Amino acid sequence: MENAETLAPALFADHDYLEVITFFVADTQYATPVSEVRYIEQDKRKTTRIEVNASLGAEVTTYQGKPVPIYDFAQLMGCEAEYLKNIKLLTILKERENDHIQWLSALEASLLNGEPFNKARDHNQCEFGKWYLTFRPEDELLADIMKDFDEPHKRLHALADELLTLKDEGKLESAISILEHEKNRTLGKLIGLFKAARDRLENITRPILLYIDTGRKMIAVRLNAISDIVTYYQQDYTAQLDVDDNEAILNLSFVTGYLENKDNQPPCVLLDWRMFNR
Repeated sequence: MENAETLAPALFADHDYLEVITFFVADTQYATPVSEVRYIEQDKRKTTRIEVNASLGAEVTTYQGKPVPIYDFAQLMGCEAEYLKNIKLLTILKERENDHIQWLSALEASLLNGEPFNKARDHNQCEFGKWYLTFRPEDELLADIMKDFDEPHKRLHALADELLTLKDEGKLESAISILEHEKNRTLGKLIGLFKAARDRLENITRPILLYIDTGRKMIAVRLNAISDIVTYYQQDYTAQLDVDDNEAILNLSFVTGYLENKDNQPPCVLLDWRMFNR
């Protein structure tokens, strides 16, 4: 098989420029030549999958009536795909919403039936509170939604001491009245925020498939999203270095070089799927 030094210049054989599709995985920008892409579509998960274990498996979709293997680009790079992180996050948000519905039900049972109340009273000690302190969403709209959780979440947990104290003081009716009000006001607001966060995640979790002709076979490459279509020039291109490159990168046969970005941005990693040997 040809190596990067002999194959890569062919990308500029017909012109001194190269049109590429760019995308990110983690903080690294990659570029795929438009000439190698045959079709782009939203990944609707209409695939056949052979499960090997929780993280490994083989997926197949169809292109023009023929089976085509799917490769998740993030996994090829040894990363967790952004859309998979979002799917896990959707599950976390639903579970934490249910936690707080059950939390308020437990407080109500304690007020009405005298059952011990063993749920977290400190808003930083429930499972959501612990997670919330460390969660830093990259999406700006999701970050704005998450900020709005702070006040109603604190208020909900403060109800435990407030209402149980009222009960101990013989003011059960006042405690029940406040509880009913806060069900609609505070818990209702939290439920609305959980839904808004999940809706936003679903809107940004739309992976796509690039159908690519490697010269030997068609493959589908799953990406979280496409950034742009950009034209680079031959003077922007540097072949894959053969001196001190990271060994893991050198072992990726389809990484063929780097494209220089303007405005002091890091170089873009250029891919050539004709060298993809899986």
